[in-house]
Amino acid sequence: MIRSASLQHRVARQLGYAALTIFVFLALNRVNEFVFGPFEHSAGINWVFLPAGIRLLATLLFGAAGFLGLLLVSLYLNFQHFVFQDDVRALSGAIAGAGGPYLAYLFAKHWFDLGPWLKNLTAQRLLVTGVLCGIMSPAFHHAFMWVQTGLVDWTALGVMMTGDIVGILIVLYLAKGLIVLTDPRDVEDPLA
Repeated sequence: MIRSASLQHRVARQLGYAALTIFVFLALNRVNEFVFGPFEHSAGINWVFLPAGIRLLATLLFGAAGFLGLLLVSLYLNFQHFVFQDDVRALSGAIAGAGGPYLAYLFAKHWFDLGPWLKNLTAQRLLVTGVLCGIMSPAFHHAFMWVQTGLVDWTALGVMMTGDIVGILIVLYLAKGLIVLTDPRDVEDPLA
C-alpha cells in the first residue's frame, strides 16, 4: 500500500512538472510574440526566441517530465496556433522542439554530472549546454524539412539557431541567478 502511494505521488509530481512546463512555455511564447514579434525573420523564425530557454530549462530541471510537457505544448501550438504547410511538418517540428533540448539535457547530465536545481552547471557549462541545445533543436527542425522537401533554407536555419541560443542564454542565466539568489542553503543562519 505504501509503495502504491509513493508511486502515485511520484506520478503526480511528474505530471505537475509537465503541466508547469506547458503553462510557462505558453506564457513565454506569448511574451516573445509581443516583445520580439517585430524581429521575426519569417513565420515562426525569430532572432530572439525565449521559449527555447524554457525548452532547455524544463528538461534540465524536470528531465523526462519536461520533455513530455514540451512535446504536448508543441503539438498544441503547432496544430492550433502556428500555421504549417502540412501535418507532417507540424508533427516533426514538435518532435524536434522537444527532442533537441532533451538530448542536450542528456549530454549535460553525462558530461557535467548534473545535480538538482542546475547544480554543477557553472556559467561556462550553461553556455556550452545552451549553445548545444540552440544548435540541436533547429538542426532537427531543418533536417526534418530536408527529408520532407529535399531543401534546406540555410538563412532560416542560421536565424533559428541564433534566436534559440539568445533565448536560451537569457532564460538560463536568469533562472540560474534566481536559483542561486533564493537557495536557502546559501543564506547564513542568523540564529547560528
